[in-house]
Amino acid sequence: MSIVIAVDGTAASGKGTLAKKLAAHFGFAHLDSGALYRLSAFSVLKAKGDPKNEVDALRGAQTIDFNLA
Repeated sequence: MSIVIAVDGTAASGKGTLAKKLAAHFGFAHLDSGALYRLSAFSVLKAKGDPKNEVDALRGAQTIDFNLA
């Protein structure tokens, strides 16, 4: 069983800072979902896709090279 901690809150409330500190403290991986959403959207737009189209959005997300992130 794996452990997942989600931090939710309003904009600029310190969610990212807290999440990074929790991940470092417990030795967990950290995923910034906001950055992931923005990178996916960028990939869709770069490919001239429609962000409202599910197929285009999925294709954009699948092109992300996480080794460069």
